[in-house]
Amino acid sequence: MTSDLMDLDLLRTFVLAVDMDSFAKAADRVARSQSAVSLQMQRLEEMTGRALFLKQGRGWQLTPTGELLLGYARQLLEINDRAVQALHDTRLEGQVSLGLPADFAESELPLILARFGAVYPDVQITIVIDRQAVLQQQLQSGKLDVIVSMGQQLPPDAIPIGKLPLRWIGGQTPLEQQHPLPLLLFEAPCIVRQAGLEALEQVQRPWRVVLTSPSLSGLWAAAQAGLGITLRTAIGVPAGCRILHTNSGLPALPVFHFYLLQRKQAPSPALTRLTDILVSTIKEQINNLRKK
Repeated sequence: MTSDLMDLDLLRTFVLAVDMDSFAKAADRVARSQSAVSLQMQRLEEMTGRALFLKQGRGWQLTPTGELLLGYARQLLEINDRAVQALHDTRLEGQVSLGLPADFAESELPLILARFGAVYPDVQITIVIDRQAVLQQQLQSGKLDVIVSMGQQLPPDAIPIGKLPLRWIGGQTPLEQQHPLPLLLFEAPCIVRQAGLEALEQVQRPWRVVLTSPSLSGLWAAAQAGLGITLRTAIGVPAGCRILHTNSGLPALPVFHFYLLQRKQAPSPALTRLTDILVSTIKEQINNLRKK
Protein backbone atom coordinates (compact mmCIF):
# COMPACT_ATOMS: atom_id res chain seq x y z
CA MET A 1 0.00 0.00 0.00
CA THR A 2 1.36 3.41 -0.97
CA SER A 3 2.28 5.66 1.96
CA ASP A 4 1.18 9.30 1.98
CA LEU A 5 4.65 10.35 3.14
CA MET A 6 8.07 9.78 1.59
CA ASP A 7 11.00 9.08 3.90
CA LEU A 8 13.78 11.45 2.79
CA ASP A 9 16.46 9.22 4.28
CA LEU A 10 15.27 6.33 2.13
CA LEU A 11 15.02 8.56 -0.93
CA ARG A 12 18.57 9.87 -0.46
CA THR A 13 19.95 6.33 -0.28
CA PHE A 14 17.82 5.37 -3.31
CA VAL A 15 19.25 8.22 -5.40
CA LEU A 16 22.80 7.40 -4.27
CA ALA A 17 22.37 3.74 -5.21
CA VAL A 18 21.10 4.68 -8.68
CA ASP A 19 23.77 7.33 -9.29
CA MET A 20 26.57 5.01 -8.17
CA ASP A 21 24.95 1.96 -9.79
CA SER A 22 25.72 -0.04 -6.67
CA PHE A 23 24.12 -0.81 -3.32
CA ALA A 24 27.57 -1.49 -1.90
CA LYS A 25 28.99 1.91 -2.90
CA ALA A 26 25.87 3.63 -1.62
CA ALA A 27 26.27 1.76 1.66
CA ASP A 28 29.82 3.08 2.04
CA ARG A 29 28.63 6.64 1.36
CA VAL A 30 25.89 6.52 4.04
CA ALA A 31 28.03 4.52 6.50
CA ARG A 32 25.73 1.49 6.52
CA SER A 33 26.15 -2.15 5.61
CA GLN A 34 25.07 -3.36 2.18
CA SER A 35 22.37 -5.51 3.79
CA ALA A 36 21.04 -2.44 5.62
CA VAL A 37 20.79 -0.53 2.32
CA SER A 38 19.01 -3.51 0.74
CA LEU A 39 16.52 -3.46 3.61
CA GLN A 40 16.01 0.28 3.06
CA MET A 41 15.18 -0.31 -0.60
CA GLN A 42 12.76 -3.05 0.36
CA ARG A 43 11.14 -0.64 2.80
CA LEU A 44 10.86 1.95 0.02
CA GLU A 45 9.14 -0.59 -2.21
CA GLU A 46 6.72 -1.39 0.60
CA MET A 47 5.96 2.33 1.04
CA THR A 48 5.33 2.86 -2.67
CA GLY A 49 3.52 -0.43 -3.16
CA ARG A 50 5.49 -1.01 -6.37
CA ALA A 51 8.63 -2.85 -7.46
CA LEU A 52 11.42 -0.36 -8.04
CA PHE A 53 14.26 -2.68 -9.11
CA LEU A 54 14.46 -5.43 -11.70
CA LYS A 55 17.26 -8.01 -11.45
CA GLN A 56 19.50 -8.15 -14.51
CA GLY A 57 22.28 -10.73 -14.32
CA ARG A 58 24.36 -9.89 -11.29
CA GLY A 59 23.08 -6.34 -11.26
CA TRP A 60 19.75 -4.58 -11.48
CA GLN A 61 17.96 -1.83 -13.34
CA LEU A 62 15.08 0.43 -12.43
CA THR A 63 11.53 -0.48 -13.30
CA PRO A 64 9.36 2.21 -14.96
CA THR A 65 8.02 2.98 -11.47
CA GLY A 66 11.58 3.28 -10.20
CA GLU A 67 12.41 5.75 -12.98
CA LEU A 68 9.33 7.79 -12.08
CA LEU A 69 10.22 7.82 -8.39
CA LEU A 70 13.81 8.82 -9.16
CA GLY A 71 12.71 12.09 -10.77
CA TYR A 72 10.47 13.03 -7.85
CA ALA A 73 13.10 11.91 -5.33
CA ARG A 74 15.66 14.30 -6.81
CA GLN A 75 13.15 17.18 -6.63
CA LEU A 76 12.18 16.42 -3.02
CA LEU A 77 15.80 16.19 -1.90
CA GLU A 78 16.70 19.42 -3.67
CA ILE A 79 13.80 21.28 -2.01
CA ASN A 80 14.76 19.83 1.38
CA ASP A 81 18.40 20.80 0.99
CA ARG A 82 17.49 24.34 -0.14
CA ALA A 83 15.17 24.74 2.85
CA VAL A 84 17.86 23.58 5.28
CA GLN A 85 20.38 25.96 3.68
CA ALA A 86 17.96 28.88 3.82
CA LEU A 87 17.25 28.27 7.51
CA HIS A 88 20.96 28.02 8.21
CA ASP A 89 21.59 31.27 6.33
CA THR A 90 19.27 33.22 8.62
CA ARG A 91 22.24 33.33 10.99
CA LEU A 92 24.32 35.20 8.43
CA GLU A 93 26.23 38.25 9.58
CA GLY A 94 28.38 40.78 7.80
CA GLN A 95 27.94 43.75 5.49
CA VAL A 96 26.66 44.21 1.95
CA SER A 97 26.50 47.39 -0.13
CA LEU A 98 23.86 47.92 -2.80
CA GLY A 99 23.52 50.53 -5.54
CA LEU A 100 20.12 51.32 -7.05
CA PRO A 101 18.90 53.80 -9.65
CA ALA A 102 16.27 56.22 -8.36
CA ASP A 103 13.51 54.35 -10.24
CA PHE A 104 13.48 51.72 -7.48
CA ALA A 105 14.01 54.00 -4.48
CA GLU A 106 10.31 54.41 -3.75
CA SER A 107 8.74 51.60 -5.73
CA GLU A 108 10.72 48.45 -4.82
CA LEU A 109 13.34 49.40 -2.21
CA PRO A 110 11.00 49.13 0.82
CA LEU A 111 9.89 45.65 -0.27
CA ILE A 112 13.45 44.51 -0.96
CA LEU A 113 14.63 45.69 2.46
CA ALA A 114 11.61 44.17 4.21
CA ARG A 115 12.13 40.78 2.59
CA PHE A 116 15.85 40.72 3.30
CA GLY A 117 15.66 42.14 6.82
CA ALA A 118 12.93 39.73 7.88
CA VAL A 119 15.16 36.73 7.17
CA TYR A 120 18.67 38.13 7.71
CA PRO A 121 18.36 40.73 10.50
CA ASP A 122 22.05 40.57 11.45
CA VAL A 123 23.39 41.66 8.05
CA GLN A 124 24.18 45.36 7.74
CA ILE A 125 23.13 46.93 4.42
CA THR A 126 24.57 50.10 2.89
CA ILE A 127 22.46 51.60 0.07
CA VAL A 128 23.45 54.20 -2.50
CA ILE A 129 20.77 55.77 -4.71
CA ASP A 130 22.33 57.52 -7.69
CA ARG A 131 22.66 57.70 -11.45
CA GLN A 132 23.87 54.62 -13.28
CA ALA A 133 27.26 56.07 -14.25
CA VAL A 134 28.01 56.91 -10.61
CA LEU A 135 26.94 53.47 -9.41
CA GLN A 136 29.14 51.72 -11.97
CA GLN A 137 32.14 53.80 -10.91
CA GLN A 138 31.57 52.88 -7.26
CA LEU A 139 31.19 49.20 -8.18
CA GLN A 140 34.48 49.25 -10.09
CA SER A 141 36.25 51.00 -7.21
CA GLY A 142 35.00 48.40 -4.71
CA LYS A 143 32.71 50.74 -2.79
CA LEU A 144 29.61 48.73 -3.81
CA ASP A 145 29.07 44.96 -3.93
CA VAL A 146 26.17 44.85 -6.38
CA ILE A 147 24.20 47.36 -8.46
CA VAL A 148 21.03 47.33 -10.53
CA SER A 149 21.64 48.66 -14.05
CA MET A 150 19.81 48.95 -17.35
CA GLY A 151 20.71 49.37 -21.00
CA GLN A 152 19.92 48.34 -24.55
CA GLN A 153 22.54 45.56 -24.40
CA LEU A 154 23.00 42.88 -21.75
CA PRO A 155 26.65 42.69 -20.60
CA PRO A 156 28.16 39.18 -20.65
CA ASP A 157 28.86 39.23 -16.90
CA ALA A 158 25.40 40.53 -15.93
CA ILE A 159 22.65 38.70 -14.05
CA PRO A 160 19.51 39.32 -16.17
CA ILE A 161 16.28 40.42 -14.52
CA GLY A 162 13.88 41.43 -17.28
CA LYS A 163 13.08 43.91 -20.06
CA LEU A 164 10.83 46.97 -20.40
CA PRO A 165 10.46 49.56 -23.16
CA LEU A 166 11.30 53.19 -22.56
CA ARG A 167 8.24 55.45 -22.56
CA TRP A 168 7.61 59.13 -23.19
CA ILE A 169 6.17 60.57 -19.98
CA GLY A 170 4.45 63.89 -19.41
CA GLY A 171 2.22 65.67 -16.93
CA GLN A 172 -1.47 66.41 -17.29
CA THR A 173 -0.80 69.28 -19.73
CA PRO A 174 -0.61 67.94 -23.32
CA LEU A 175 2.73 69.04 -24.77
CA GLU A 176 3.46 66.26 -27.25
CA GLN A 177 2.35 68.30 -30.27
CA GLN A 178 4.56 71.29 -29.51
CA HIS A 179 7.35 72.18 -31.94
CA PRO A 180 10.09 72.03 -30.89
CA LEU A 181 9.31 69.32 -28.33
CA PRO A 182 10.09 70.56 -24.77
CA LEU A 183 12.29 67.99 -23.05
CA LEU A 184 13.17 67.24 -19.43
CA LEU A 185 16.40 65.26 -19.31
CA PHE A 186 19.08 63.92 -17.03
CA GLU A 187 22.43 65.59 -17.29
CA ALA A 188 24.76 63.95 -19.82
CA PRO A 189 26.15 61.34 -19.96
CA CYS A 190 22.91 59.34 -19.68
CA ILE A 191 21.92 56.30 -21.75
CA VAL A 192 18.19 57.12 -21.47
CA ARG A 193 18.78 60.70 -22.59
CA GLN A 194 20.86 59.46 -25.52
CA ALA A 195 18.19 56.93 -26.58
CA GLY A 196 15.48 59.63 -26.57
CA LEU A 197 17.49 62.15 -28.57
CA GLU A 198 18.48 59.51 -31.13
CA ALA A 199 14.82 58.50 -31.58
CA LEU A 200 13.85 62.13 -32.21
CA GLU A 201 16.72 62.68 -34.63
CA GLN A 202 15.74 59.60 -36.64
CA VAL A 203 12.29 61.07 -37.37
CA GLN A 204 13.72 64.60 -37.65
CA ARG A 205 11.52 65.86 -34.82
CA PRO A 206 12.75 69.23 -33.53
CA TRP A 207 13.33 69.44 -29.77
CA ARG A 208 14.69 71.74 -27.11
CA VAL A 209 15.88 71.05 -23.59
CA VAL A 210 13.92 73.14 -21.09
CA LEU A 211 15.33 71.50 -17.95
CA THR A 212 18.20 69.23 -16.99
CA SER A 213 18.43 67.57 -13.60
CA PRO A 214 20.88 65.27 -11.81
CA SER A 215 17.96 63.55 -10.05
CA LEU A 216 14.88 61.65 -11.16
CA SER A 217 12.73 63.47 -8.61
CA GLY A 218 13.60 66.73 -10.36
CA LEU A 219 12.41 65.36 -13.70
CA TRP A 220 9.14 64.09 -12.18
CA ALA A 221 8.49 67.44 -10.52
CA ALA A 222 9.06 69.33 -13.76
CA ALA A 223 6.79 66.92 -15.68
CA GLN A 224 4.04 67.30 -13.06
CA ALA A 225 4.37 71.09 -13.36
CA GLY A 226 3.79 70.86 -17.11
CA LEU A 227 7.21 72.15 -18.11
CA GLY A 228 7.98 69.42 -20.61
CA ILE A 229 8.18 65.72 -21.49
CA THR A 230 10.72 63.22 -20.21
CA LEU A 231 11.35 59.53 -20.83
CA ARG A 232 11.90 56.55 -18.59
CA THR A 233 10.43 53.06 -18.16
CA ALA A 234 7.04 52.62 -16.49
CA ILE A 235 8.75 51.78 -13.18
CA GLY A 236 8.00 54.29 -10.44
CA VAL A 237 6.00 56.77 -12.55
CA PRO A 238 4.40 59.04 -9.89
CA ALA A 239 0.87 60.38 -9.65
CA GLY A 240 0.40 63.46 -11.78
CA CYS A 241 2.46 61.99 -14.62
CA ARG A 242 1.12 59.96 -17.52
CA ILE A 243 2.68 57.59 -20.04
CA LEU A 244 2.20 58.88 -23.58
CA HIS A 245 1.02 56.15 -25.92
CA THR A 246 2.09 55.42 -29.48
CA ASN A 247 -0.72 57.56 -30.96
CA SER A 248 0.87 60.65 -29.39
CA GLY A 249 2.94 61.21 -32.51
CA LEU A 250 6.24 60.72 -30.68
CA PRO A 251 8.78 58.20 -32.04
CA ALA A 252 9.07 54.66 -30.70
CA LEU A 253 11.71 54.07 -28.05
CA PRO A 254 13.96 51.04 -27.51
CA VAL A 255 13.53 48.24 -25.01
CA PHE A 256 15.95 48.29 -22.08
CA HIS A 257 17.35 45.30 -20.19
CA PHE A 258 17.44 45.38 -16.39
CA TYR A 259 20.29 43.45 -14.82
CA LEU A 260 22.61 43.11 -11.84
CA LEU A 261 26.36 43.70 -11.85
CA GLN A 262 28.54 42.33 -9.05
CA ARG A 263 32.12 42.87 -7.94
CA LYS A 264 34.55 40.47 -9.59
CA GLN A 265 35.44 38.70 -6.36
CA ALA A 266 33.43 35.70 -5.19
CA PRO A 267 30.19 36.85 -3.51
CA SER A 268 29.69 36.29 0.20
CA PRO A 269 26.72 34.18 1.36
CA ALA A 270 24.97 37.38 2.50
CA LEU A 271 25.46 38.99 -0.92
CA THR A 272 24.18 35.85 -2.64
CA ARG A 273 20.97 35.97 -0.61
CA LEU A 274 20.53 39.70 -1.28
CA THR A 275 21.05 39.11 -5.00
CA ASP A 276 18.36 36.43 -5.02
CA ILE A 277 15.87 38.76 -3.33
CA LEU A 278 16.76 41.67 -5.64
CA VAL A 279 16.22 39.59 -8.78
CA SER A 280 12.95 38.02 -7.64
CA THR A 281 11.45 41.29 -6.34
CA ILE A 282 12.30 43.43 -9.37
CA LYS A 283 11.30 40.64 -11.75
CA GLU A 284 7.87 40.55 -10.11
CA GLN A 285 7.42 44.28 -10.73
CA ILE A 286 8.58 44.04 -14.36
CA ASN A 287 6.26 41.11 -15.05
CA ASN A 288 3.33 43.01 -13.51
CA LEU A 289 4.06 46.07 -15.66
CA ARG A 290 4.29 43.98 -18.81
CA LYS A 291 0.81 42.62 -18.17
CA LYS A 292 -0.73 46.09 -18.15
